[in-house]
Amino acid sequence: MSQQQLLLKQENLSISQILRIYGKQFTQITERYSDGNNGRCAIGLIMSYYGWNGKDDSQASGKLLGALIALRYAGIDKNLIIQLNDSGATFDEIADYLDDDKSPNLFEDYNIPIPVYHLA
Repeated sequence: MSQQQLLLKQENLSISQILRIYGKQFTQITERYSDGNNGRCAIGLIMSYYGWNGKDDSQASGKLLGALIALRYAGIDKNLIIQLNDSGATFDEIADYLDDDKSPNLFEDYNIPIPVYHLA
């Protein structure tokens, strides 16, 4: 394990902290995890925090699994992160949304339908 990966794992950051801090190291893209270089979507950025190099290789699936487990543990729906990212919300805006107790304002700003849940 590289020194950088070891340091990252020791920090134990929240998802919003990962987006804010490590988002500055990447160019934000949409509709794919990575552009193979320095571009990442929000999920790809979280995968990179867990050690992914942005390449489509045998390690990518393990890093995706790590990111999905972290999201689930934090109570965050991966589809929400994908929708916000692909609708134009920046890494910082997504982090703000996560920290603001899931306020619906960002849904309105990016014309994302607000989820409606029905009790059975």
